Amino acid sequence: MKKIALVSAIALASITAAHAAPTVYGKVLLTGEYTDVDDKTAANKDTSTTKLVSNSSRIGFKGEDDLTDTTKLVYQLEYGIDVDADTNGKGQFYSRNTFIGLAHNTMGTLIAGRHDTPFKLAKGGVDVFNDYDNVALGKLMVGENRVNNVIAYKSPTLVGVPVTFMAAAVLSEEDKDADVANTDIDEGANGYSASLAYDQNGVYLAAGYDNNIQSSKTDSAWRLAGSVDMGKINMVPGLTLGALYQETDVADKSDDEKSWLVSGKYKIGATPWAVKAQYIDTSNQSGVKDRDAQEIALGAEYTINKATKGHLYAAQIDTDNVSDKTIVGGGLEYKF
Repeated sequence: MKKIALVSAIALASITAAHAAPTVYGKVLLTGEYTDVDDKTAANKDTSTTKLVSNSSRIGFKGEDDLTDTTKLVYQLEYGIDVDADTNGKGQFYSRNTFIGLAHNTMGTLIAGRHDTPFKLAKGGVDVFNDYDNVALGKLMVGENRVNNVIAYKSPTLVGVPVTFMAAAVLSEEDKDADVANTDIDEGANGYSASLAYDQNGVYLAAGYDNNIQSSKTDSAWRLAGSVDMGKINMVPGLTLGALYQETDVADKSDDEKSWLVSGKYKIGATPWAVKAQYIDTSNQSGVKDRDAQEIALGAEYTINKATKGHLYAAQIDTDNVSDKTIVGGGLEYKF
């Protein structure tokens, strides 16, 4: 038995040395959330609910393996988790960014699978409520797409400056020659997304573009985003400011959606507290003429240790002819 155990240990060590074990990572962000809805539709069904929300909780496995001196195989399997229930319409576990690809030292990275579009990623950290399911910017504007059948490329840093380029083709699952009536959407054609980003010394600037992204029924869309860490430019330590503007030509709609956002986050000195605020304004939401929406959100984070934070937040989301919604929540986040 001792010989068998020794042989097994040697074999396992050899496999581990040849193929690095994947990194396991993830987080749980579970909050209790109270929502009061003033229904402004003809149904006039006002509601108030208290529930647990999983807020982009996830688990993932990622790694790389050297193929040559300059090229690595890279992979990631990431799944969202509905912490407090066994189903959320997508199942308790559902696919997030999941891919396999090749990374070259000087030529960049090419991946295939399921992934956020470059347009979505162009926002950087501007949305300071990004991981809150019911408060993030995707509740008010089109374009937060994670797409299937994607082949994406990300450049290395360009020409020695902190600029990266990312492009993706979203392969069509349809076999059609006909266009969707009254739009530029072609159900049989691929979709495309691209971004260009600058990131150095606390200054982030990016532009993103989408075309024919069918998951959001987008003919085309573009966004500009930027943020500044005021401490890193020797102004206000702990303060980060952000802004975003985008326009979207929504399929089968005569009016473009136009949205803008401003945000701020402030780490309060040597304390464990940080506070944040965000305002979003969208006109012709989802291409519906004169349907305007606004959000005001306030929040606070309390750092308990490197892996654990407490969260408090409140938001008011008003959508013309749809609803006025008040959200108040709080909970814990644990990263591993």
